[in-house]
Amino acid sequence: MTGADALVQILKAEGVKQVFCFPYTPVMEAMARADLRILLTRQERVAGNMADGVSRSTNGREIGTWTVQQSAGVENAFAAIAHSYTDSTPVLFVPGHPGMPKTSVPPAFEGVRNYQATIRHGAVVGSAAEVPQRARMAFTALRSGRPGPVMLEMPVEVCAEEFVGPLDYTPIRPARSAADSGAVSEAADLLLRAGSILIWAGQGVLYAEASAELQEVAELLGAPVMSTLQGKSAISEKHELSAGVGAYVRTAMAAHYLETADTVLVVGSSLSRMSFTPDLPEGKTIIHATNDTVDLNKSYETAVPILADAKLFLRQLADELRKRVGDGREAQRQQTAADIATMKRNWFADYAAHFNDDSEPINAYRMLRELWSVLDPDTTMLTHESGASRDIQSVFYQSTVPRSYLGWGQSSQLGFSIGLAMGAKMANPDKTVVNVMGDGAVGMTGMDWETAARENLPILSVIKHDAIFSGYDKNIPESIEKFGASTLHGDYAGVAAALGCHAESVSALGDLRPALMRALHAVNEGQPAVVDVSTAETRELSMAPEARLYDR
Repeated sequence: MTGADALVQILKAEGVKQVFCFPYTPVMEAMARADLRILLTRQERVAGNMADGVSRSTNGREIGTWTVQQSAGVENAFAAIAHSYTDSTPVLFVPGHPGMPKTSVPPAFEGVRNYQATIRHGAVVGSAAEVPQRARMAFTALRSGRPGPVMLEMPVEVCAEEFVGPLDYTPIRPARSAADSGAVSEAADLLLRAGSILIWAGQGVLYAEASAELQEVAELLGAPVMSTLQGKSAISEKHELSAGVGAYVRTAMAAHYLETADTVLVVGSSLSRMSFTPDLPEGKTIIHATNDTVDLNKSYETAVPILADAKLFLRQLADELRKRVGDGREAQRQQTAADIATMKRNWFADYAAHFNDDSEPINAYRMLRELWSVLDPDTTMLTHESGASRDIQSVFYQSTVPRSYLGWGQSSQLGFSIGLAMGAKMANPDKTVVNVMGDGAVGMTGMDWETAARENLPILSVIKHDAIFSGYDKNIPESIEKFGASTLHGDYAGVAAALGCHAESVSALGDLRPALMRALHAVNEGQPAVVDVSTAETRELSMAPEARLYDR
């Protein structure tokens, strides 16, 4: 057994079912010998995006793992690791290393040293004997605390070195902590005294698989729940207390409660001030439960800081609230539900003209309405791209079960959705996995439709093809006027067909739904599908919607 063989046996013991790669790396042959499936992508970045899709869609129960070659491969892979870092996704990156004699010898590119700011944990494995210890440390970081990418760099000589003795390795159990009981009691006191509450739910609720506990707390308090972009689907958006998503865009309900709530219960979120996270107005009383001390008091002064696993904390809080209010505050719940229903109805009415628009080029809102109408939200994993496909879907699509929508994007890299969708399909073969993207994203990663076809990963890609970077005229008007620096063109369906996908172009509204149905049929038959829809530029988004509590 070599050092590489030992690592592969550990990966299999930890439940890794496949590894995404761009060849070659010194661990690949050991993977093949052990029948650990290797999936080849067209570029390093997409291998990392697929690993992210595995981990994200399974809440980290299955750790997405990927490998690339030393030097150039590690250099090319940076974007994927940066994305997993900013979105806090637990992925295992096992690149090659040029060899221990080249350590600290310029110009050798050493992964761990150069990636240090964008990984949760990293190590160069110095010998075959070190493999079990380094793997234990890696999987502890992957399975406990704040999620994030972990890097194990494998030098060529370590991979080839004999591993002496039996392999003694037990899979790592996650370490979780509950909240301080005094903090739970204090949180309950503040919440029950509050005039108006908003529950702010982040993706930590999804990773902790705490949706049932979140819903229970909301019902006991009669309080609205706003999800972050990455936390979307933490509670069913058809639940009467769901206020939808607050992000760069937001629902009218989220906008209302962000302004009017005097007390905010934040669970499973870093509460960071970022482009895709709403700001909290001053003067709020904040209860913040997170699994990373870095988040506490980082962006806002916190009345009750709580360091705990989201599921364990919400269970404690629900039990404490039930002692005090029994089955809950029914009158408060009914009033909150009625207010949400009214705001939602009026907000939807404001955008009805877009969703009902019969004009051509096709309105992107109408395109998405037709797409959503042919999907079963309970059996679909839907995701977006950077831009309007995110900003429309994240607020208007009604997710139902956890991970029925895969929200992403603290760094918002164009092209992420194809790899994310393929990874999610790999880990959830029973789901219909759909990514909606634009022209810019196709240019970044569209060649990996061939990966989907070759590796039998039948995803559906729907392209919002408006041939323009929408809204950029506000920032670069002279560049656009002189040099056309916002327009893109291409026959994307033609490209996808040449790469082995079922592919259609649609320009007439009457052809859209039949094309989507044919694409879904192809997906159900095992072939990836692409529907390239000619759309108008999107100029109106739900940025700061008015929350009207009156009926029209």
